[in-house]
Amino acid sequence: MVHRVAVIGAGPSGLSSMKACLDEGMLPTCFESSDDLGGLWRFKAMSEPDRASIYRSLTINSSKEMMSYSDFPIPADYPNYMHHSKIMQYFRMYAEHFKLLQHIRFQTSVKNIKEGPNFSRSGQWEVVTQSRDGEQERHVFDAVICCSGHFTYPNLPLKDFPGIETFEGKYSHSWDYKGPEDMHGKRVLVIGIGSSGSDIAVESSGVAEQVYMSTRRGAWIIRQVSDNGLPGDMKYNTRFVHILFQLLPISFLNWLGEKKVNAMYDHTMYALKPKHRFFSQIPVISNDLPFKILSGSVILKTNVKEIRGSTVVFEDGSAVENVDRIVFATGYNYDFPYMPSSAVYKSGHRVGLYKHIFPPNQEHPTLAVVGFIHAFGAVMVQAEMQARWVARVFKGHKKLPSNRAMIKAVDKDTKDMENNYIVSKLTPLHVDFVSYMDDIAGEIGVRPSLLWLFFTDYLLFKRILWGPVTAYQYRLRGPGKWEGARRAIFTQFDRLFQPLKTRKLEAEEASVAGRLIKLSLTLVAGGAAVYYVHVRNPTTIPTLLSNLFPQTLLKYSNEVFLLRYYIPLLLALFSQCSAMVRRVAVIGAGNSGLTCIKTCVDEGLEPVCFESSDDIGGLWKFKELPEAERSGIYRSLVTNTSKEMTCFSDFPMPADYPNYMHNSQLLQYFRLYADHFDLLRYIRFQTTVRSVTQRPDFSESGQWDIVTNNGDGEERHVFDAIMVCIGQYTQPAFPLSDFQGYETFSGRCLHSSEYRNTDTRRGERVVVVGIGNSGGDIAVEISRTAEKTFLSTRQGSWVMGRMSSNGLPLDMNALTRLNHTLMLLLPRSLVNWAVERRLNRKYDHRLYGLKPKHRVLEKGRLINDDLPGRILQGAVVMKPNVKRFTDSGVVFEDGTVEENIEAVVFCTGYNGNFPLLPSSLSEGPHKVLTLYKNLFPPSLSQPTLAVLGVFQSNGPIIPTIEMQARWAVKVFAGLSRLPPRDRMLEVIECERKRNMKRYPCPRKASLQVEYIPYLDFMAEEVGVRPNFLRLLLRDPVLWFRVFFGPCTPYQYRLTGPGQWAGARQAILSQWERVAQPFRTRVVPEPESRPSVLFSPWLLMFAGTVAIAVLLKNGVPPVLQGVAQVLDKGKNFLRVFTG
Repeated sequence: MVHRVAVIGAGPSGLSSMKACLDEGMLPTCFESSDDLGGLWRFKAMSEPDRASIYRSLTINSSKEMMSYSDFPIPADYPNYMHHSKIMQYFRMYAEHFKLLQHIRFQTSVKNIKEGPNFSRSGQWEVVTQSRDGEQERHVFDAVICCSGHFTYPNLPLKDFPGIETFEGKYSHSWDYKGPEDMHGKRVLVIGIGSSGSDIAVESSGVAEQVYMSTRRGAWIIRQVSDNGLPGDMKYNTRFVHILFQLLPISFLNWLGEKKVNAMYDHTMYALKPKHRFFSQIPVISNDLPFKILSGSVILKTNVKEIRGSTVVFEDGSAVENVDRIVFATGYNYDFPYMPSSAVYKSGHRVGLYKHIFPPNQEHPTLAVVGFIHAFGAVMVQAEMQARWVARVFKGHKKLPSNRAMIKAVDKDTKDMENNYIVSKLTPLHVDFVSYMDDIAGEIGVRPSLLWLFFTDYLLFKRILWGPVTAYQYRLRGPGKWEGARRAIFTQFDRLFQPLKTRKLEAEEASVAGRLIKLSLTLVAGGAAVYYVHVRNPTTIPTLLSNLFPQTLLKYSNEVFLLRYYIPLLLALFSQCSAMVRRVAVIGAGNSGLTCIKTCVDEGLEPVCFESSDDIGGLWKFKELPEAERSGIYRSLVTNTSKEMTCFSDFPMPADYPNYMHNSQLLQYFRLYADHFDLLRYIRFQTTVRSVTQRPDFSESGQWDIVTNNGDGEERHVFDAIMVCIGQYTQPAFPLSDFQGYETFSGRCLHSSEYRNTDTRRGERVVVVGIGNSGGDIAVEISRTAEKTFLSTRQGSWVMGRMSSNGLPLDMNALTRLNHTLMLLLPRSLVNWAVERRLNRKYDHRLYGLKPKHRVLEKGRLINDDLPGRILQGAVVMKPNVKRFTDSGVVFEDGTVEENIEAVVFCTGYNGNFPLLPSSLSEGPHKVLTLYKNLFPPSLSQPTLAVLGVFQSNGPIIPTIEMQARWAVKVFAGLSRLPPRDRMLEVIECERKRNMKRYPCPRKASLQVEYIPYLDFMAEEVGVRPNFLRLLLRDPVLWFRVFFGPCTPYQYRLTGPGQWAGARQAILSQWERVAQPFRTRVVPEPESRPSVLFSPWLLMFAGTVAIAVLLKNGVPPVLQGVAQVLDKGKNFLRVFTG
């Protein structure tokens, strides 16, 4: 089993190889001879032996989207063709993002690798390294990946140039070239017309007296820029083009390609035309060379015959005198001097590697070469794909063929390359980009299926078929799936356009002729539609007009339309002018505050967030010691809602997060959210809000005075609106006075907000009062170290585990629109019976002392996986409500007494007090904070205050608060209007009375909301509620997921304001993220035993009988027709699926 892997080289191939190893759970150690990462792309003013080298002006020939790593897009503002310095920045970002630097040992060269002593059994390698000080060290690794590239050893074929020893000027290899500074006024000869030779010739022609370019074969020249100014590789490296290559004759494609490039500049006239056809060798990419030839700055010459002093004689007999510099752009030798000779298999001109990666003659597949490839496409993404396959092979997830089969495949590849490409010692590596990527992706199991996408995600199918084959396509499914892949594909052209938007231009006005043509076409189409409707049903149009415009107003239809629609809109806008909101105060930087800040920014408002602590997170920021007027949690707290249901609607949680997260991971998610949307800059930490009061002109301006204290004194502010996000868990409800004798009780009484861990309760007898979620958690946790734990409850509770059927998250199975619809349609008593029956089948609530007085759907349920087990073990003892205290014990309402009680933990909830708000807002029939839809105080004349998070729901809190924030900001901005005050009070009272049937406590009754109806109501106000009929007609796959699947927050980003392009993919991939954290161990598949009904012999017999019957009935022509159709379909599918 491979665990430790040596990676040789920290260039782009080495970086992706390290990441691939880490993704598969292996431990890579990368040896890099230089002092930095980047390999070839790290520019150095002086070339260093045995290291790749580039020139200062080098720009990559692959566009950024085509060269981007598959799960880490290049920033949108980066240019499409990047300078090497930008590429280096990208590599650094990549290494930092995936924490790769810690695995690299810089300034450490690999001198040799050889098979370990027990290689035949272990497959291990002995690696000898040398530090900068010359000290050698020996290591043993389970596997080795060579990523040293093939641009390290310059090919300087001096023996092929007679007389070079007599040359009076200076000659060098392009490997040594850094810039044209020493070529001023010189006569320069560049030998070789590859990409480097062309770049050097073009660049030096700007300062040299004359530049000559000698080429033996010529070359086809293409530009980076294609039609409409788009990158050429993004236009032509598509699957559609690839399919055409499979279908059309290569001679036709060569003719077509040559015709196109010759249309740009005639290669015969420019003396560029090579001996080979267009697709027989990778073309040279140069935007400037043809113009330099046209201007005479670069003169093309044939191959050099000999050199005489400062004169160069060419094979055509011509000569150039007074040559000062010769630059040999003659490529590189491919060598791996540190590899054992036994690992090198020669095949033709090349080092034979199975699929250009694995030596085919090794006993164990624990040696691989990554990045040793040459194709008309970005090498980096191909190397990444190679690394992913290598890691899977090393880990044992994939197996290679036998040595004999691999050698046979290598030799076949060599012959295929020789037949399809112009190959030589210097150019032995040619592959087709798309074919090779798909081939390796197939080995990994990540190749996109066009046929599957056609039926499941047609929009994505179109992008993949017609769009560029970017590496994101290979992260859509399978091992290493990246949830952002779909969005990256859909936004790749946005990132392409972004760096071009440097000057804003006025919209170009269409010509008069163009307007007339468009108007004519519109009139013709509209007239045809009216005529068609009239012929089919003559009464339709008159009926429609009468509905739109009453008969009495038809004469003035335009004026009526204006009066009925525009004037009310204008009046509404004018009514808001007096309370125009710009600056919004957000009080609290917990999850509520963060989403409020983002929502304000999205709506163009200016948020300022005041946070009394020194960090974000609010309730979810664990602190060792309780702090007054701040919420607190215990160390072990885990969320009761799954990650897919809990996340913000446009920012899915990382796939590798567990489905129910520890508080530290949820806080980490909040940090990711804040960083991603750049929210921290709006927060003033360690600033406490002391009071919030209405300004004297509040009835007109809607503004508020806020007094804050940051430790240096008080400060006053004026804001247009306020969003209170301090939550309802800051004022503990501690009803000690309700229990007689607490004053003399010798033990300790504390509230759950003070509880942190079980360390102080070890060996004690403890009573936990209250059976809410905190009470259940604390009782279970204390019971693991305490002598005895008693759980006191007044009413009991229905207990649900976090796991549902098949171990899936409970809320993702329960909170669906289908279930909600059934709840509305079926009698509530029937639903209660069904749910209670299911819960009691897990554990009998009566037997366990848990059964409450209420039905299961009438009040909140306790979410706890361990409590029934602890009760079963006797570690937790269920007790009735506490009646009174004794000096050292507790008396319960049933008369039982428990003595020697050393601690009582009150899990009795919190008071919903907001002392910083005006007391007038809490006036009402029950003296509690009165809020319309648990958000807006109805007593305010201007709706510029929202109090978020003051509710209790049967679903996750975070997406509910996010929707509250979206609605509140719409109200602040005047885009959504609240009902009149009387109507709001009427709704509040109606909802309170309805909830009082289940919750006798007025405050609790006012807090209750149903998750899906509450979200849908607010979504309707915002304009983002999913339209199910439209979804069914336009996107039935998505409709199915939305209606039958969990009601995840992404549903409210599909349409309307704040629409997120990734919402659809997030919904379609949510179950994949659920499954991801479970994939820590590969479970062997059980041996399947075929059913007798599907026995091969039985099937053969049935097939024989069927054929006999068909032949007897005389239908061979029909069978032949069917066979022809199937053959055609088979050919189509072969092409269609690549």
